[in-house]
Amino acid sequence: MGTRRLIPALASALAACGTSAKPPVEPAPPPPMVEQAQPAAAAAPTTMAQRVVADFETAIKTSRDAYVALFDFHAVGEMEILLHRYDLLGRLKELPDDVKAQFAAEGAVPYPAEREKQNVSGFYTILGQRTVGNGGCRAMAPRTEYAKLLATFEPLPAGAAVDYEPLRLKATGYVAKGGLISLRCTGGKGGIALVWTERPNARGYDLITIYDD
Repeated sequence: MGTRRLIPALASALAACGTSAKPPVEPAPPPPMVEQAQPAAAAAPTTMAQRVVADFETAIKTSRDAYVALFDFHAVGEMEILLHRYDLLGRLKELPDDVKAQFAAEGAVPYPAEREKQNVSGFYTILGQRTVGNGGCRAMAPRTEYAKLLATFEPLPAGAAVDYEPLRLKATGYVAKGGLISLRCTGGKGGIALVWTERPNARGYDLITIYDD
């Protein structure tokens, strides 16, 4: 009420001074609020391969421990010693002589889980973080010839079959309940090939091989 009584008096004073009184200017209304567009949520995985890739991306972004927890290192040790025998027989071309000698001296005894845990943990930065980067990962078919064969275990020659056949049968069993997938990420560089097998755990699988692709 007091403000309304001051307006006529102010107008008379301004007229006496030769100044035209102007009505008070109403403040401009604030601009309408524009709702900011939210980034689209990633589509939920619908296949096991998509789930493997999504879990891998999340684990790499979380921590080294989260990444390591995706693997069954006993199975990794079985797969690795078997792959070395296939490498020696020609799958991996141009093996250096010292590596040939190492692989030839190996028996059909899986590498210890602790050894594989240490090795795979070392891939967190050079393979995992490099490939995932800022994310945007998707499942793809393997790119390199070596990666395409990571889940293939053709019968071995007679000389190697005696010792390695139990491991070969176990590996083919893993693959029969799993698969091979490669991943690429828009926020990273390069690619990774992963072999997984179904397991009765919370996520439904374990990773059993990881290689550059």
